[in-house]
Amino acid sequence: MEDKQQKEEIVNEEQQEEQEGQQEEVYTQAEVDRQISKAVESAIQKQRKKWEEEKQEEIEQAKNEAAEYAKMTQKEKEEAELKKRLEEIEKREKELNRRQLLAEVQEDLKENELPTELAEVLVNLEDNEEIKEKINSIKQFLDDAVNEKVKERLRQDTPNESTGEISHDPFKEKILKYKK
Repeated sequence: MEDKQQKEEIVNEEQQEEQEGQQEEVYTQAEVDRQISKAVESAIQKQRKKWEEEKQEEIEQAKNEAAEYAKMTQKEKEEAELKKRLEEIEKREKELNRRQLLAEVQEDLKENELPTELAEVLVNLEDNEEIKEKINSIKQFLDDAVNEKVKERLRQDTPNESTGEISHDPFKEKILKYKK
């Protein structure tokens, strides 16, 4: 009898321990709000620090350029300005060429009935012939895939049972009736 009581007590203790382990932590709305506020504040601080570092780097770069510029002679200054302008022009020209290529690629994709979203990816190839080859291969791939799916959907299984002869053919009966 005592063994039975000891066993029940042990079982009860184990159940209580399990229930305590299974209890989930419950948070109040205020606690949740505090945690969210902390996370948001931390993210803002990190972003602010990153932005300040970037601005500081830009300021340092501008100071260095100004110091170098101050050390130059008049002719060197003119050459540096010219070089800077040429770099800006090349940058603009490159961007203009990229936009033009993007428009051409989008037009080619429309002609081939392909999604124009692929244009951004294809423009990175920067070679018209290679882009056209890729467009054609994509078109061929999609056409083949669509045709395969259509064939698969249209494919029918052969009937398992034969249709056999009709045991009661009303037309035969009528024909025999008129033959008599």
